[in-house]
Amino acid sequence: MPKQGSHTTTLRIMETSDVHGQLLSYDYFAQAEQPGMGLLATAELIQQARAEQPLHVLIENGDLIQGSALTDWAVAEFPITSSTHPVIRLLNALHYDVANLGNHEFNFGLDYLAHTYRDAEFPVISSNLNLLQNAPDELQQRLRKIGWVKREVTTDAGQSIPLKIAVIGVLPPQIMQWDQQHLEHQVTVNDMLTSAQAAALQARDQGADVVVLAAHTGMPKDTANPEDKEQTGWLLAGISDIDAILLGHQHEIFPGTEVYDLLPEVDSSKGTVRGVPAVQPGVYGSHLGLIDLQLTYDFAEQRWQVSDFVVESRPVTEQGATNPRLRELVADAHQATLQFVEQPVGQTAQPLSYKTARWRPSSAVQFVQRAQAWQAEQLIKANDLPSLPLLSAAAPFDAAYAAEESATHIAAGEITRGAIGDLYRYPNTLDVVKVNGAQLRAWLERSAEGFTSVANLDEGGPSCWELIDRDVPHYNFDTILGVSYAIDVRKAAGQRIVELSYAGQAVSDDQEFYVATNNYRANGGGNFPHLDGQTVVARGADMLADVLLGYIGSLPERRYTKDLEQHWKVIGIGCGGRI
Repeated sequence: MPKQGSHTTTLRIMETSDVHGQLLSYDYFAQAEQPGMGLLATAELIQQARAEQPLHVLIENGDLIQGSALTDWAVAEFPITSSTHPVIRLLNALHYDVANLGNHEFNFGLDYLAHTYRDAEFPVISSNLNLLQNAPDELQQRLRKIGWVKREVTTDAGQSIPLKIAVIGVLPPQIMQWDQQHLEHQVTVNDMLTSAQAAALQARDQGADVVVLAAHTGMPKDTANPEDKEQTGWLLAGISDIDAILLGHQHEIFPGTEVYDLLPEVDSSKGTVRGVPAVQPGVYGSHLGLIDLQLTYDFAEQRWQVSDFVVESRPVTEQGATNPRLRELVADAHQATLQFVEQPVGQTAQPLSYKTARWRPSSAVQFVQRAQAWQAEQLIKANDLPSLPLLSAAAPFDAAYAAEESATHIAAGEITRGAIGDLYRYPNTLDVVKVNGAQLRAWLERSAEGFTSVANLDEGGPSCWELIDRDVPHYNFDTILGVSYAIDVRKAAGQRIVELSYAGQAVSDDQEFYVATNNYRANGGGNFPHLDGQTVVARGADMLADVLLGYIGSLPERRYTKDLEQHWKVIGIGCGGRI
């Protein structure tokens, strides 16, 4: 090898993240093709990207095994202890180099996680997750702090130069709250920034030429304040030993979004955060994240340096997946999922719809709330808790922001497993919290932030559709069944809840209630006031989709007949008829 001069090459880093088990371009709830999504469609981009740049690595960045009807089927029926999970089978076929864990990997417990990744033909990493002695042995053997990828670069003269790539990965420490029932006494989680700094330094000490951070986190949106305990991407970009950052968790597309533009040193066109190349590939396999690092090897110093880069978040095409070999790999799982979602579980006397749930009571939300209250009553009794009024809080997961948008709608008649999955798409469990009247009002005030600010409107003002704040996701708009109240959108945020009453009487600040809610909300999800895990008095073990199944199975003839309760309303504008 020469003692002077240099050689330049390009390393292509490819990222998938937040696939959520969406393997095909197919919506099992709508029972229709869904172009623009699915890992098989992303696979076409992977094949193209590899052909363009022969020197490459492919990294999965978390939230892979939860979030679709197919993964619901896998949890319920797939023989995970003896067979390779369909999602892992596909990743093996696509020759992934490393997989970082996301927060949703823990939703089904550590045993399921260990069985799922047992047959992975690539390193599985998490640099800020610590397994304790009680964690499954299979996971102890599989999980790594750093994933190593080794390549050989051949010069025009035929010389071979080794290239050692380290991939480190972090995930939100909040999993210890969100999935406490699965993780307590089995794992601990360090903060992302400290862990990434330590792992990057370790990787350099062990000879890494390139350090890639797979961070299952995003960045604070629509703010100039970069400080956030869950979305720490901006802070992570300040680590000196990092050459590239792969973001996730938020389902955003970067470069290509404006939601981070208020943050300092963020270039949403070039794809840099504090000068570091960064990419985030959306959700459900909609994009492939690409970072091309131009690397220059100095023969005198015998080391690689990043000399330039290009970042792209490449969307899948409408054509979708065409590779017959890959389609065959998931064909059995697809057919089994189709049969799974069509299984009848009961009936409903009225349609269940989320569509207008952002501005008026919803039959679908109340079905969930009543199911939660049904199980909460059992938990309260089993825990021998003193008697208090029981309320139930839930949000519409698939509502609409505008009249022309589609949303979850289940017609009156038969309810299937697929319909239950459509109503409750998250693997949450039930928690019961104890709050007073002041805390209850603060909870509702947080939800009332889901409307934009208005003042001095008359009945001819904007419709309720127009006042929905699109920056507030549907899952953060809780309504609470069991109390009556109004949201006055003319008032400032924090002062909008009026006429709050229980059983016809105004709710006092010191009045106490139990509220059935999901474990995500009860343990800090959504940053609702007073909901940080400290108010939880009882915990359920079953996923809420299973609670919904149990509830409908408990009804006479498995038939839901409850009427819609008009227990809350929006006031200050003319909602009546203006839909």
